Amino acid sequence: MSLVVAWAVFALAAAAAGADDAPLKVSSRALHDGRINPMLFGNFIELLDDLVPGMWAEMLNDRGFEGITQPARWVYHDGSPTVCDRPWDPSDDWVVETTGSFNGPRSARITAREGRAASLTQSGLAVQKGSAYQFSGALRSDGGRLKVQVVLKAALPDGRFAELAVAELPDPPASWTRCTATLEATGTTDQAIFELRVVGQGVVWVDKLSLMSAANLGGWRPDVVAAIRASRPAIIRWGGSAVDPGGYRWKDGIGDRDRRVPFANVHWGRIDPNDVGIDEFCQFCALVAAEPLVCLSFSDGPASAADLVQYCNGGPETPWGARRAANGHAAPYRVKYWQLGNELSGDDDAYIQRCREFIRLMKQADPGVALFSSFPSQKVLDALGKDLAYVAPHHYTRDLAACAADFRRLAGMIARTPSCGHLRVAVTEWNFTGGDWGLMRAKMLTLDGALLNARYLNLLCRSSDIVDIGCRSNMTNSFCSGIIGTRPGDLLKRPSYYVMKLYADHARPIPLTVGSVPAGVDVVACAGEDRQGVCLFAVNSRNEPVVLALDLTELGEGFVPLGGETVADTLDLRQPDAMNHWNAAARIRAADLRPMGNRVTLPALSVSAIECGRRANSSRE
Repeated sequence: MSLVVAWAVFALAAAAAGADDAPLKVSSRALHDGRINPMLFGNFIELLDDLVPGMWAEMLNDRGFEGITQPARWVYHDGSPTVCDRPWDPSDDWVVETTGSFNGPRSARITAREGRAASLTQSGLAVQKGSAYQFSGALRSDGGRLKVQVVLKAALPDGRFAELAVAELPDPPASWTRCTATLEATGTTDQAIFELRVVGQGVVWVDKLSLMSAANLGGWRPDVVAAIRASRPAIIRWGGSAVDPGGYRWKDGIGDRDRRVPFANVHWGRIDPNDVGIDEFCQFCALVAAEPLVCLSFSDGPASAADLVQYCNGGPETPWGARRAANGHAAPYRVKYWQLGNELSGDDDAYIQRCREFIRLMKQADPGVALFSSFPSQKVLDALGKDLAYVAPHHYTRDLAACAADFRRLAGMIARTPSCGHLRVAVTEWNFTGGDWGLMRAKMLTLDGALLNARYLNLLCRSSDIVDIGCRSNMTNSFCSGIIGTRPGDLLKRPSYYVMKLYADHARPIPLTVGSVPAGVDVVACAGEDRQGVCLFAVNSRNEPVVLALDLTELGEGFVPLGGETVADTLDLRQPDAMNHWNAAARIRAADLRPMGNRVTLPALSVSAIECGRRANSSRE
């Protein structure tokens, strides 16, 4: 049964029985004086396992031969290998060299013998027929009689290999030389093998090998850019635990990526290739039309933070602006939003004084920056509140009452602190769990997890008198928390993806007052400034459809439900733990919502955006 047909059946049955409760009255009266900021529906990127590698267009793992380490043992992991686990295939043809590398501590030494080609290979790549792939790498040789090729091939059932693309490289000299080539695939497979083939007699050393689709967007996967841009996160945070307490240093992640040194991610595990730094992040934000929010390393110090502000925002005549221009981006990134450290709190005088120095130096670099606390406290507000723009709690809980109480506590703290009336709240990380490293972590992949996310978004909308920013954790992969999942050549939209997109697509600035709602249903309403269009976000956590009879008379004559979208299980199997997976990628997705008169049927376990207006003028603002 199709989703539309199934919901029509439910609507008819529910309408015959009558609505679950009295009509839900939607008032034209604003809930409060605040506005629903589009930045409430933001997201979060951090250097965590396969989060960034799953978005980045690099097809080769361990391209500097540093080796593969496992994620930290305390994280949830189902045992499936990710792109970060893909090794160079073992062979007698090559070994790791620990001296004289192009960059970092290691390179690979390939030894070729007359009459037999030597190969360095990596398996499990995805290529498309007719697509071009750009190879680059650093090579040197011992001066022997050598020819070097880069090859894309696929294994055949009989044990032979079909070559999909071959390119000749220049004969490698005795000193490190960067080589490039373009490969055009003659076939499609998600099990392609990359081969660096050496023919002749002698030794070739290779380092910093790279293979990217020529269609990459500034190094990012086009399918990732398209999916995230469509979900419309108005703000994206960069930072997290690799920054504090992990000790990430931004200056190590700028310039030629082949000259950046990989580093151990001490908090999350893995060796990070350091291919993606502040430039790449800001450029990604531009590609998806989001504001960047940068979380600074507190341990890196105020002077480094001021240098980063200048690097991002200074003109090319400034020292760090000139460095940015030399790195290929003459125009400033104009990063407005900055957070002082990740998940730090401190009421001691030394902490306060260090924050003051951050504020002083960063505002010298750019007086227009908006600065965030880490975890807020009364002492921080007393001492620093006049110079901050936001206080920034993190919420990782299913207890929405506790989150609401926290917002009211912060609002009270701001109201009673002199010179702090301008402060707003930014929840720079949130989800219904964070460190619950068992099956609850995997719950973030499910329909139930998406419903929990929607209920928190409803809370943010209701709390928009004090809250301006929300960054859901996380964007991609990242131990089940991503709104999208990726693998070579493929992308999967999780149930939470459709929920985040639903709110970003349909939210309006003015929160409205609504009457009582049926048990198990959570509703917020919002309107445009002229009140000509209204949207209700309705979360049905019940294991059965619910019919909402809407009373829209206060909104004006002729106001009716016009349609909208709903995110639910297309199979309607009433399974909270249902999820999208690679063999059923669109089981949970958004579909059209079709009202019947003033009644709207909310499918079981669903999140709906109900658009209301006058039929003669049904367009949204």
